[in-house]
Amino acid sequence: MNISDNKVVEIEYTLTIDGEVVDRSESGEPLTYLQGHGNIVSGLEKALKGKSAGDHVKVTVQPEDGYGEHDDEAIQIIAREDFDDDIEVGATYFAQAEDGSVTPFTVMGLNGDDVTVDFNPPLAGEVLNFDVFIKSVRDATADELAHGHVHDDDDLSKQNPNTQFTGESMNISNDKVVEIEYTLTVNGEVVDKSESGEPLTYLQGHGNIISGLEKALEGKSAGDHMMVTVQPKDGYGERNEDDIQVIAREDFEDDIEVGATYFAQAEDGSVTPFTVMGLDGDDVTVDFNPPLAGEVLNFDVTIKSVRDATEDELAHGHAHGEDDDQDDEF
Repeated sequence: MNISDNKVVEIEYTLTIDGEVVDRSESGEPLTYLQGHGNIVSGLEKALKGKSAGDHVKVTVQPEDGYGEHDDEAIQIIAREDFDDDIEVGATYFAQAEDGSVTPFTVMGLNGDDVTVDFNPPLAGEVLNFDVFIKSVRDATADELAHGHVHDDDDLSKQNPNTQFTGESMNISNDKVVEIEYTLTVNGEVVDKSESGEPLTYLQGHGNIISGLEKALEGKSAGDHMMVTVQPKDGYGERNEDDIQVIAREDFEDDIEVGATYFAQAEDGSVTPFTVMGLDGDDVTVDFNPPLAGEVLNFDVTIKSVRDATEDELAHGHAHGEDDDQDDEF
């Protein structure tokens, strides 16, 4: 069977640049991809078309068919204060635009309060030399075609555009169960974080976490580390001063504690949390705004694992685990 669009292909490969090996498939773990769906760089995909299992191919890919030309204007200076944590030269971070799109960049250097970063892909401008052995070719399943990538135990098919050539693992998409470790800071202060050894587990695409973070995680995979800034409109919304109200003390059954959160139940059974801001005689000033409304949220996230959701999880709209508390984190 020859390689053509919508075929699933397994390859073993070595990638060299200027004679130096920069990436290769692991022994016994070929890269699996779906031809014609952009899972691998276009130059290699074009070169493999028409080949068949058992073929050994040497392919040279120019930058325009690889990771693009290197753009000097993509090297920029960012203020150190825009980073929440310690900065590591050579590390990859992520910038989120207002439309929710995420762009990776690499820290090139530190100079006082200035951080030099490079938004070029790591292999931009490089001529890529692939030594490829084609292990197998098969027809894709209907499910693989619908999702645009291969389904198997490791889901190596969809390359992570923020690394070099290979993918890491299954990519985050709707109906995937994702485990993340995170730290949330607001104005440089840590306001929430996952406990050590107890990652947050959620179901992608079901509103288990705030939309800005969910959008930023789309397409990423296990092992990825990213910094995500979420604006209020994609977090807990802007503050609404009309949501600060005065309630009679007699409406509370128990003692009232300033700063504590209580819950108001409407006639339709819905429950709304509010925070007590102050006491003045028989008046209680309360705030129905979410505690982090109006705040810019800065997440430091490491993706621990990605898997398919079970039918039961999809039916319930959230991940099931030992603690099953993923819906109330953030």
